[in-house]
Amino acid sequence: MKARAALFRGVGEPLEVAELDLEEPGPGEVLVRMAAVGICGTDLHVIKGEWERPKPMVLGHEGAGIVEAVGEGVEGVGPGDSVVLSWAPSCGECSDCRRGRPAACMALQRAIGGGTLLDGRTGLSLDGETVYRGTTTGAWAERVVVGEQVALPLGEEMPLEEAALLGCAALTGVGAALFAARVERGSSVLVVGAGGVGQFIVQGARIAGAAEIVCVDPLPERRELVGSLGATRVVDPGGVKEVMEEALPEGADYAFDAVGNPETTALAFRWTRNGGLCVIVGLPAAGARIELDPVEFVRREKRLTGTIYGSEDPAVALPILLEHVRAGRLDLRSQLGPSFPLDRVNEAVEASLAGAPGRVLVTP
Repeated sequence: MKARAALFRGVGEPLEVAELDLEEPGPGEVLVRMAAVGICGTDLHVIKGEWERPKPMVLGHEGAGIVEAVGEGVEGVGPGDSVVLSWAPSCGECSDCRRGRPAACMALQRAIGGGTLLDGRTGLSLDGETVYRGTTTGAWAERVVVGEQVALPLGEEMPLEEAALLGCAALTGVGAALFAARVERGSSVLVVGAGGVGQFIVQGARIAGAAEIVCVDPLPERRELVGSLGATRVVDPGGVKEVMEEALPEGADYAFDAVGNPETTALAFRWTRNGGLCVIVGLPAAGARIELDPVEFVRREKRLTGTIYGSEDPAVALPILLEHVRAGRLDLRSQLGPSFPLDRVNEAVEASLAGAPGRVLVTP
């Protein structure tokens, strides 16, 4: 079977759209025709060379599409079903998967680093050369073959461009607030970074009932957007001290770093109140290190933690998020940015790198 896909061959090189050989779905696998795929910070880390991955590779993992065919034994979805891709299938054996945290699974992490599916295959090739999968998915393509656990049924009518955001940014951002931090009603929240994930953290904090939500971002368009999504105050990095001293002089009950570099983590931790919780959500470049003062933990009893993929099993979290969408509490449409067909994938990447206020989509 053939499928066109965007190939990443190296830092500084444009992505190449090529027709690949794609293995037919085997037992427990699903063939999905992709409708929309978001450009995530994870993809950009690879494109910028901040993470080393095998090449050539098809990037992309945050997407939605329609099931075209299923392999033997697949029961959860069938041809014609709308699905959201989850990049974190469970191995079913390790302690992380048994406790409902498949995104922390070491077998999965090895597969991500190796550019393969969970079983070590890629199922992709070009003229006999192995082609690797970004984040165990490789969704910047017309079609993908993935395990049944990866293709989560949407179960309702909604635009697939919006549903694509549920595959990573929404599960990560809303989950950081609701499942990782467990933001309490009436509390105060600081969000550093108003990109795709940061926007969903703001929404998660609002859904949880936070009374004050301060969001920091250098881009005016993003600040304007998060203001409409629930942030009570928005500020550029240069004005954080003034705004926080006015609104939350003792610091925020919960602070989130949606960017994931040492400077933004330090900013979030600095404005976490004594006894408060700071959560690192954004993924850093390889080799990044944080300098910490032990006094912040001992005398001020601050807590610092991380979260991956919302700290919940995607199969459990997705129905919860869909209920918030149905109830009008979770807004997807306003977070959509520009869309580009597969042949213009390089323009999509440039728009994302430039800081487009909404999620940039590739629509194969």
